[in-house]
Amino acid sequence: MLTLLNWLARTPHVGALLSTWRGRGIALFVTAQLLLPILYYARKDPHDERFAWRMFSPMRMSRCKPVATIDGAPFNLFGEFHEAWMEIAQRGRFRVIEAMAAKLCSEHPKSEVRISIDCTYIDREPRSYGGYDMCNVPEL
Repeated sequence: MLTLLNWLARTPHVGALLSTWRGRGIALFVTAQLLLPILYYARKDPHDERFAWRMFSPMRMSRCKPVATIDGAPFNLFGEFHEAWMEIAQRGRFRVIEAMAAKLCSEHPKSEVRISIDCTYIDREPRSYGGYDMCNVPEL
């Protein structure tokens, strides 16, 4: 890593940029902007596309159906949560579904809250996530 920095410092334009504190700040900002989208690929949620090129992504076309039960009885998520939350949940966003489950667990203490999502994709086979007690295991 140090040899890479030495090589960059000897490069005419980059060396001049890195010789001032403003230049180092600019270089740090540009580097951060280039590296932040890599976090998207390291996430466990395949439906989270905040850093993806949405217009080119087939994941944007995925559709998921969240299904909830409380103590084995079907539960209407649309009656409990705002339409915006449900729209994001129908895209399969794990964090939103996990937050919905956490809210249900706090409203129904000592109950078994199960949420599962069945997703269909245009470029791969359908897949199901969840289906276990979200109060005991709060992550999909």
